[in-house]
Amino acid sequence: MSFRRRLAAVCGVLAVLLVLLVLGIVFSPDRVQARAAGQPLLPGAVPQKIIGIDISAGGTLVTSLRRTATGWEMPSGQRTYPASADRITAFLRIVTGLTRTSLVSRGASHLGELGLAPGSARLVVLHQAASGPDLAVEVGARGPGGDADYVRVQGEQSVYLARGQVSFFVSQEPSSWYELHVLPDDVQGTTVASVTVSGSLQLEENGGRISGGYTLRRSSADKPDQWTIDGEARAVDRLSAGAMASALANLEAVGFADAAGESGAASGGGLRVTVETFAGKRYVLDARRAAQPGKLLVRSDWSPWSWLVNPPALERAVPPESRLLKPASPEGR
Repeated sequence: MSFRRRLAAVCGVLAVLLVLLVLGIVFSPDRVQARAAGQPLLPGAVPQKIIGIDISAGGTLVTSLRRTATGWEMPSGQRTYPASADRITAFLRIVTGLTRTSLVSRGASHLGELGLAPGSARLVVLHQAASGPDLAVEVGARGPGGDADYVRVQGEQSVYLARGQVSFFVSQEPSSWYELHVLPDDVQGTTVASVTVSGSLQLEENGGRISGGYTLRRSSADKPDQWTIDGEARAVDRLSAGAMASALANLEAVGFADAAGESGAASGGGLRVTVETFAGKRYVLDARRAAQPGKLLVRSDWSPWSWLVNPPALERAVPPESRLLKPASPEGR
């Protein structure tokens, strides 16, 4: 072989080796992982396009959430209850924000240690609008730092340690997804124009009592700190009055009466609370002692649902008239 041919052969071999070296560098596991790092775990997932969420454990459907024209709902048995939009929004923000960082494993050898063995992982399926494909994520155990979860896309081998609170959400009882605010969203501490309390309610068998017989009214939306009771310009404590309005707006139940098997029977007298807003909306709540010990049964004229409320929560929202007035000064005695 001539020198020229030997040189050409050597150059050709070197070229091939150079190409193999470049390909090895570009497609090495470390480089692939580096390029994938920071990429979304669920590309194209947008919270606004999610119309349904299914959470399963051990192959059994635990929680099912569906978006409707009026909000989120959660089927439970033969009934369908309203679900918390705030909680679902926070959950979707976390799930759709998961990224392919902190690769932990690419095989099946350590799945048991990571809480992702068959039958042990929680499965989250997101249903998309416009016939988009379902997105499924398996959620395993919490990481050693306590602030991240082992997750992987269903059907893939790669497991990532993803920061967030996904496991916290998916491990809660189904009832934690309920929307349990007794009054609708338009009732806020700043939008309450008046509160009328009538009737009387003994909270427990040998407990305290809430008694009504007064109307607390705000002067106007422009003067939120000016209050009157029963139309008189009495010395109303503005902080106590404002706290009452906020407590009523945020009054939250511990469950739906129907979901808890509440028969509807109630005893111990009744309390009626009428809330009016500056927008002209009027909501009436009726509270009685529930058949379930230690709980109050609250019904309203605006919702088909009945709620179970803890007595201390209602006590904070409906204080006695005396607590809304400023203490009499010594000069006034």
